[in-house]
Amino acid sequence: MPFALRPRSGRFAVALALTLSVSLGLVVSGPAAADVELTGVEGPIRENALLYIRLDNEPCDAPEWRVRRLYQEAVERLPESFQAFGYYSARVTPSLQTGGDCWKARFAVDLGKPVLVRKLDVLLTGDARNDAPFARLLESPGIAVGAPLEHAAYERLKTRLRDLASARGYAQANFETSRIDVFPDDLAADVVLHFDSGKRFSFGPVELHQDALSDDLVRSFVRFKPGEPYDGAQVTDLYVALTNSGFFDTVTVTSLEPDAEKGEIPVRIELTPAASRQISYGIGFSTDTKVRLRFGRHNRRFNERGAQFGVDAQLSPVTSEVTVNYRFPHGDPRTEWVSFDGGLKHESTATSSSSALELGVRRILERPHGWTRTDLASLRIEDFTVGDQIGRSNLLMPSTAWTRLRADNSVRPSKGSKLTLELRGTDEVLGSDTGFMQLVARGKWIRSPSAKSRLIVRADVGATAEESFEALPPSVRFFAGGDNSVRGYAFQSLGPVDENGQVIGGSSLVTASFEYERRIKPQWSIATFVDSGNAYRRFEFDPKTSAGIGARWISPLGPIRVDVGFPLERGDRGARLHITLGPDL
Repeated sequence: MPFALRPRSGRFAVALALTLSVSLGLVVSGPAAADVELTGVEGPIRENALLYIRLDNEPCDAPEWRVRRLYQEAVERLPESFQAFGYYSARVTPSLQTGGDCWKARFAVDLGKPVLVRKLDVLLTGDARNDAPFARLLESPGIAVGAPLEHAAYERLKTRLRDLASARGYAQANFETSRIDVFPDDLAADVVLHFDSGKRFSFGPVELHQDALSDDLVRSFVRFKPGEPYDGAQVTDLYVALTNSGFFDTVTVTSLEPDAEKGEIPVRIELTPAASRQISYGIGFSTDTKVRLRFGRHNRRFNERGAQFGVDAQLSPVTSEVTVNYRFPHGDPRTEWVSFDGGLKHESTATSSSSALELGVRRILERPHGWTRTDLASLRIEDFTVGDQIGRSNLLMPSTAWTRLRADNSVRPSKGSKLTLELRGTDEVLGSDTGFMQLVARGKWIRSPSAKSRLIVRADVGATAEESFEALPPSVRFFAGGDNSVRGYAFQSLGPVDENGQVIGGSSLVTASFEYERRIKPQWSIATFVDSGNAYRRFEFDPKTSAGIGARWISPLGPIRVDVGFPLERGDRGARLHITLGPDL
C-alpha cells in the first residue's frame, strides 16, 4: 500500500523547511556543549539530521531525565530527516552513556537504498499552457524519473510555478493536486502536480501620485498599457527606470490587488522628488594634469518637463575648463536626451598649448545590449601652438560615438570591459578652415584568472585622413605618453617631431598595454605592466615600449594607482612616476 505525503502537515512542513535551509546553503549552528556523534551520513543529509537532534545543545551538567528524553526524541525523529532525501528504510543504531564528567550519545546510521522517482505527472492547465516561460520551466523541472526522491526539489518546483504565475499575472492560479505517493517496499515514488493557472490578467489603470514633474513626463516612463497582458518584469523595469532617472528621492511601484471581475491588476506609482540643486566640489591629482580643483552646480529639475542645467569647472596647471550644459528628455526619457553645451578650455602640455571655445548640440540615445550612442554637432574655435606652428582653426564638426561599459563591480571589477568607437570630421563646404575624417577606437578589458589576480588589457587606435595636417589643432591630433597611454614617458610627449625635434603630433595612433595585478591585502595590490605604441604620420610607425611596477590602493576616495615606468628604448633613460585616481573602467 502506498502512503501519500502532503507538506501541509505540521511535522513534515518543518522537515521540508529545514531541508530547504540546508539546500540553500544556510548553516544554523550553536554551541555544542556535549559529545554527540552521528556516523554513516555526510554532506547535506548529515547537516539536516543534526537539525533534528536538539540533544547537542544540552550542557554536560544537564539533568539526566532531560538528556534521556531528548535522546529518545532524536531516535524517533532521525528517520524522518532521511526521508526528505528519499531514504525511507534507514536504520539508526543509538547508544547513550551517562555518568562521569559528561554524557555521550552515538547514532550510527545505515541509510539503505533510496526511493527513486518512478512517475512524474506534471500537468499544466489554463492560459499558461501557451505561455513560453512555463514551457521553459517544465523543460527543466528539477525532478527526473529514475533519480532519488528529494522533497526539497519537489517544493522548489511548486514554488517556481507559483512565483512564475504571480509574475505573469495568473492571479487565480492554484494546485488542483499536489502529492508524493511513496512505495517504500518497491523503493519507488510517484510525484503528482496538477497546476491550473486560470486566465491571465491584464494591466489595469496606473495610479500616479507625485508632484515633482509633469504627469505626462512621468507616464512616459511607463512602457505597458492598460489591457496588455500583465508582466511583473515590466513593473520591475519601471521601478529601475524611475530610480535611475535621478529625479526622485523615493520610488514605490506596486501591483495592487487583482480585480477578478475585470481581470485586471492595477499599478500604483508613488514618488517623492529629489533635491533639485546639487553642488559638488573636490580636489584630485594625476601626473598628467597635476593638482586638479573641481566644482559643479546642477539643477536636476530645471522645469517640470525634466530639463536639467549645470555648470562645471576644473582648474589645473595643465588643463582648465568651464562648461555649461542644458539637457532635456526627448521622446522616451529612459533612452533619449538632447543636450546643448558650451565651454571654454585651455590646455598647456610639454608639446602644445591651446585655448578653445566650443558650442554644440548632442543627442544621447540608449541602444540595445548596453550601448550608448551620442550624435554631436559642434563648432570649435581654437587658438594653438604646436612646436613652431601657430594658428587658429574654425571647425564645424559632426560626430557620432558608440560606448559600452560592462563591469561586475564599479570599484574593483574582476570582470568587465569598456569599448568606445568614434567617428568625426568636417569639410570646407561646412564652413571649416580645413577638412578631415577621423576614426578612433578604444578598448579596455579586465579578467580574473583567480580570486586574487587580474589581467588588464588596454588598446587605443586612431586614424585620420586630412587635407592639411598643419591646419589641424592639437585637439584632433594624436599624441602618446602619460598615465593612460605609454607609461614611463611624459603626458603627450610622444609622436612625430618637426625639424627642430619638437613633438607636433600625428595623424594616426596605436598604443597597447598589458598589466598583471595581484592582491596582497584586502585593499592593496601590486602590479607589473608593459606598455607600447606611439602616434605617427602615414606609415612611419616607431613604437616606444616601457615596463614597470605599481601599487594599487582601494582608498575611501576610490582606487589610487601608483606606477613607476621605465622606458625600454635605447637612448630613453630614467624612470617616471605616474599617480592616478579613479575607477578602472
